[in-house]
Amino acid sequence: MDKKTLLIAALAVACGVLIYRSGCGMCRPSEETMVVIAAAADIPPGAVLEERMLETRTLPRAYVQAGAFEVKDMTAIRIPLGMKAAIRIPKGDQVTDNCLLASGKAAAGPATKDKKELSQAAYVDGLRYMQNADYPTAKAKWEEALKLDQKNADARAGLKRIAAITSGGK
Repeated sequence: MDKKTLLIAALAVACGVLIYRSGCGMCRPSEETMVVIAAAADIPPGAVLEERMLETRTLPRAYVQAGAFEVKDMTAIRIPLGMKAAIRIPKGDQVTDNCLLASGKAAAGPATKDKKELSQAAYVDGLRYMQNADYPTAKAKWEEALKLDQKNADARAGLKRIAAITSGGK
């Protein structure tokens, strides 16, 4: 091969790599992505969601949390509006159905929560930590939930899951 042919081949390979990395779609199958609703700013527990508090994020499907609100079209962003945050949702985190209280509870919720509601809120908070593999904090939240309501079967089951995970499944 002469130098000119070698140079052209090298440039063709370099161009191919650049096109591949840019994700042209013709060169490789596009990653499956989803558009989900995320917090535009920190959302404190008890806050009623408003449109200004939310934004959309495009993520690879593998990174979408269970229960995330998927945006298939722009009308879908209205789904969690009016719902109440059960736990703190940090800026940029996905808004999932397990971190929100049902809209009926948000609209008619009492000024003070009873122990069962507080226990369930602590369970949901622990679930969020569990999803992020922060097992010590999840365990603490679920223990708090059981102190508030000893009949909270969800918190009890969560503690069993953590015990199994931290003991290596023994």
